[in-house]
Amino acid sequence: MPELASYLREDLIIEISKRDKQEALREMMDKVEESNLLPNANDFFDLILKREKQVSTGIGLGIAVPHARIEGFGKILIAVGHSMEGIDFTTPDGTPVHLIFLIAIDSELQGEYLRILSKISWLVRNDELRKKLFLSKTTDDIYRILLNHH
Repeated sequence: MPELASYLREDLIIEISKRDKQEALREMMDKVEESNLLPNANDFFDLILKREKQVSTGIGLGIAVPHARIEGFGKILIAVGHSMEGIDFTTPDGTPVHLIFLIAIDSELQGEYLRILSKISWLVRNDELRKKLFLSKTTDDIYRILLNHH
């Protein structure tokens, strides 16, 4: 089973400057588009926004996991956004979001996707690790922390 680290790319660890949820997600999507790894990035972004309007993907503890399925994509793509100030994601516990795991997934890879969600859940429930991630000064630090705790 591939670990979370196998899906991480240093160029898709993003420092977010926006405080508004939609603007923050757009900032992340701009980086994803630059990578040319995602076909129809605009369609994916529309799916993400549609989901957010239905129900927030902010899961609490300062984490959000916006995600959407792309038919025929054939893989999983993860971008990680970091906000030192925090973003209002309407989380169940009311905390601002400091870390966003933006995930694009092929419908055929549902099992792997669930394993990734499980790993993210484990990471963020670790108080010490979560604090390290939130207080990271650079995207390099975040990348290193995530690689070393897969």
